[in-house]
Amino acid sequence: MEKGLRHGDPLSPLLFVLVVDVLHRMLGEDVRNGRIAPLLVERDHIELSHLQFADDTILFFPLEIETIVNYKRLLRCFEMMSGLSINFDKSHLISVNCEQEWVEQVCDLLECKQAVLLVRYLEISLGANPLLVKT
Repeated sequence: MEKGLRHGDPLSPLLFVLVVDVLHRMLGEDVRNGRIAPLLVERDHIELSHLQFADDTILFFPLEIETIVNYKRLLRCFEMMSGLSINFDKSHLISVNCEQEWVEQVCDLLECKQAVLLVRYLEISLGANPLLVKT
Protein backbone atom coordinates (compact mmCIF):
# COMPACT_ATOMS: atom_id res chain seq x y z
CA MET A 1 0.00 0.00 0.00
CA GLU A 2 1.37 3.44 -0.96
CA LYS A 3 1.33 6.59 1.15
CA GLY A 4 0.71 10.14 0.02
CA LEU A 5 -1.01 11.65 -2.97
CA ARG A 6 -0.21 11.07 -6.58
CA HIS A 7 0.65 13.95 -8.90
CA GLY A 8 -2.60 15.15 -10.44
CA ASP A 9 -4.72 13.99 -7.51
CA PRO A 10 -7.57 16.52 -7.00
CA LEU A 11 -6.57 17.00 -3.34
CA SER A 12 -2.97 17.97 -4.17
CA PRO A 13 -3.61 21.67 -5.01
CA LEU A 14 -5.77 22.17 -1.92
CA LEU A 15 -3.17 20.61 0.36
CA PHE A 16 -0.43 22.70 -1.23
CA VAL A 17 -2.42 25.90 -0.64
CA LEU A 18 -2.99 24.92 2.99
CA VAL A 19 0.73 24.28 3.51
CA VAL A 20 1.80 27.51 1.78
CA ASP A 21 -0.68 29.40 3.97
CA VAL A 22 1.40 28.20 6.92
CA LEU A 23 4.41 29.99 5.40
CA HIS A 24 2.31 33.16 5.10
CA ARG A 25 1.31 32.90 8.76
CA MET A 26 4.89 32.20 9.86
CA LEU A 27 6.12 35.28 8.01
CA GLY A 28 3.36 37.43 9.52
CA GLU A 29 4.12 36.17 13.01
CA ASP A 30 7.83 36.93 12.65
CA VAL A 31 7.00 40.47 11.48
CA ARG A 32 4.65 41.00 14.45
CA ASN A 33 7.28 39.67 16.87
CA GLY A 34 10.02 41.85 15.40
CA ARG A 35 12.23 39.02 14.12
CA ILE A 36 11.70 40.22 10.55
CA ALA A 37 11.67 43.90 9.66
CA PRO A 38 9.32 44.70 6.79
CA LEU A 39 10.23 47.04 3.98
CA LEU A 40 8.61 50.43 4.53
CA VAL A 41 7.09 52.01 1.44
CA GLU A 42 7.37 55.55 2.73
CA ARG A 43 5.14 57.33 0.25
CA ASP A 44 2.11 55.28 1.26
CA HIS A 45 3.28 54.28 4.77
CA ILE A 46 2.89 50.59 3.93
CA GLU A 47 4.92 47.85 5.58
CA LEU A 48 5.64 45.07 3.11
CA SER A 49 7.25 41.76 4.06
CA HIS A 50 6.03 39.32 1.40
CA LEU A 51 3.65 38.62 -1.45
CA GLN A 52 2.45 35.18 -2.51
CA PHE A 53 0.80 33.82 -5.63
CA ALA A 54 0.38 30.08 -6.14
CA ASP A 55 3.85 28.58 -5.58
CA ASP A 56 5.72 31.90 -5.86
CA THR A 57 6.71 34.01 -2.89
CA ILE A 58 8.40 37.41 -3.03
CA LEU A 59 10.19 38.55 0.14
CA PHE A 60 10.86 42.23 0.81
CA PHE A 61 13.41 43.38 3.35
CA PRO A 62 15.46 46.43 4.32
CA LEU A 63 19.26 46.52 4.48
CA GLU A 64 19.40 44.64 7.79
CA ILE A 65 21.49 41.51 8.00
CA GLU A 66 19.57 40.29 11.08
CA THR A 67 16.29 40.30 9.12
CA ILE A 68 17.93 38.41 6.25
CA VAL A 69 19.37 35.77 8.60
CA ASN A 70 15.95 35.40 10.25
CA TYR A 71 14.28 34.99 6.85
CA LYS A 72 16.74 32.21 6.03
CA ARG A 73 16.06 30.49 9.37
CA LEU A 74 12.30 30.76 8.86
CA LEU A 75 12.52 29.29 5.35
CA ARG A 76 14.66 26.36 6.56
CA CYS A 77 12.20 25.76 9.41
CA PHE A 78 9.32 25.80 6.90
CA GLU A 79 11.14 23.25 4.75
CA MET A 80 11.61 20.90 7.72
CA MET A 81 8.01 21.28 8.92
CA SER A 82 6.32 20.96 5.52
CA GLY A 83 8.55 18.48 3.74
CA LEU A 84 8.72 20.92 0.82
CA SER A 85 12.04 22.24 -0.41
CA ILE A 86 12.77 25.77 -1.52
CA ASN A 87 14.84 25.87 -4.68
CA PHE A 88 17.34 28.61 -3.86
CA ASP A 89 19.01 28.02 -7.24
CA LYS A 90 15.87 29.43 -8.86
CA SER A 91 15.65 32.27 -6.33
CA HIS A 92 16.87 35.78 -7.12
CA LEU A 93 17.78 38.85 -5.12
CA ILE A 94 16.69 42.09 -6.72
CA SER A 95 18.22 45.09 -5.00
CA VAL A 96 17.35 48.74 -5.30
CA ASN A 97 19.99 51.39 -4.51
CA CYS A 98 22.32 48.92 -2.76
CA GLU A 99 26.08 48.63 -2.90
CA GLN A 100 27.27 45.70 -5.01
CA GLU A 101 29.44 44.30 -2.20
CA TRP A 102 26.43 44.13 0.12
CA VAL A 103 24.30 42.45 -2.57
CA GLU A 104 26.98 39.80 -3.14
CA GLN A 105 27.18 39.07 0.61
CA VAL A 106 23.41 38.65 0.84
CA CYS A 107 23.33 36.41 -2.26
CA ASP A 108 26.00 34.22 -0.67
CA LEU A 109 24.06 34.05 2.59
CA LEU A 110 20.75 33.23 0.88
CA GLU A 111 22.40 30.93 -1.70
CA CYS A 112 20.62 32.74 -4.52
CA LYS A 113 21.48 34.63 -7.67
CA GLN A 114 21.43 38.35 -8.27
CA ALA A 115 18.94 39.81 -10.73
CA VAL A 116 18.34 43.35 -11.86
CA LEU A 117 15.22 45.25 -12.73
CA LEU A 118 13.65 44.76 -15.39
CA VAL A 119 12.23 41.43 -14.26
CA ARG A 120 9.23 39.53 -15.56
CA TYR A 121 7.05 38.03 -12.86
CA LEU A 122 3.80 36.28 -13.80
CA GLU A 123 4.21 37.75 -17.31
CA ILE A 124 4.28 41.29 -15.89
CA SER A 125 7.33 43.53 -16.31
CA LEU A 126 8.48 44.84 -12.95
CA GLY A 127 10.71 47.84 -12.54
CA ALA A 128 10.09 49.52 -15.84
CA ASN A 129 7.71 52.08 -17.21
CA PRO A 130 5.06 49.90 -18.89
CA LEU A 131 4.53 52.57 -21.53
CA LEU A 132 8.14 52.19 -22.63
CA VAL A 133 8.36 48.38 -22.55
CA LYS A 134 8.01 46.75 -25.95
CA THR A 135 5.70 43.75 -25.99
